Amino acid sequence: MFDSVGWSEIFFILIIGLIVIGPERLPGVIQDVRAAIFAARKAINNAKKELNGEFDDLSADLAEFQKPISQITSIRAMGPKAALGKVLFDDDPEVMDMLDPKTKPTDQPTPPATTDNQPPAGGPKNRNFNWDDVT
Repeated sequence: MFDSVGWSEIFFILIIGLIVIGPERLPGVIQDVRAAIFAARKAINNAKKELNGEFDDLSADLAEFQKPISQITSIRAMGPKAALGKVLFDDDPEVMDMLDPKTKPTDQPTPPATTDNQPPAGGPKNRNFNWDDVT
């Protein structure tokens, strides 16, 4: 606001003030103006602090809303496997490793090896199928 006021204009205002107010009352008026400027600055600073305090309370309320939104964002950024693991298995990596189709399960027993002459356990007895046997 007063960026364009130079020293010559300030000097001119002081000379006019000296003529209008008088040399006896000019120091008292300068002190009154100075006190008014400090009071205005103090009022502005208090208003800023009060508004910042209200915004701090508001930021605490916003943090409550920000937490679920950030959780949704993190789940949305996951792939389907990671999202299911997080929701169903509480992000247990062992369960997710067991469900991974790329890895071989190590905890399950391997079935016994069969030869071509022996049918697998629980399977059909005769491997040679013929339609004539059906009719």
